[in-house]
Amino acid sequence: PTVHGNLLLGPTAEDIDDKEGQFTTESGLAEIMRKAALSVDKLPPMRQVITSFAGLRAHEAMDDFIIEEVEDAKGFIDVAGIESPGLTCAPAIGAFVAELVNNIAPGNKKANYISRRTGVKSMASASREEQMDLIRSNPAYANVICRCEMVTEGEILDAIHRPLGARTLDGVKRRTRAGMGRCQAGFCTPKTMEILSREWKMDLNAIVKSGKDAYVLTGYNKQSMEREG
Repeated sequence: PTVHGNLLLGPTAEDIDDKEGQFTTESGLAEIMRKAALSVDKLPPMRQVITSFAGLRAHEAMDDFIIEEVEDAKGFIDVAGIESPGLTCAPAIGAFVAELVNNIAPGNKKANYISRRTGVKSMASASREEQMDLIRSNPAYANVICRCEMVTEGEILDAIHRPLGARTLDGVKRRTRAGMGRCQAGFCTPKTMEILSREWKMDLNAIVKSGKDAYVLTGYNKQSMEREG
């Protein structure tokens, strides 16, 4: 179970030759369900799975992390071979790499360095009193955008206008969970796009799901019909 109450199953680990093969397979999903059933009582059926993921990572033959300055590229630090334990180890890895960097190029720590990031306030997890305080501070917190995860416009605005603010749909999702529910952004995507368009003063057609060229829209229906006509 995750901190948000979802049940996360997997992963599998399979060596493949296709270096761009980011796809799930029927056999892989079946293996995950079979193994998960050994440790999860009354495992929900496959039809209740919201979404599935796959990715690529470099595998190190010695089954160990490679964290070091590259001999023939001074100043470049390899952080490779980070497999399943990497999530748990991430804070320690970050501290170790920072130490390596400081040994290579010593520097002084900023006097006003902020070591902890303040997260986006969550209406779904707030108490009734906290919710009312947020709504009084900004009525946008009363406007629910993502019904599945109960994410409000106020939270999305916070995610957009904080340092390194969200500029994409996935950027909003990672900061607020908008779009991570059962409908997988089927209902909230148009509203989230409108907010991004308004706040960043950008055309709706320029908004992307994740990175470069991952456009959601290709044009307006009326314009498309006129071109086809």
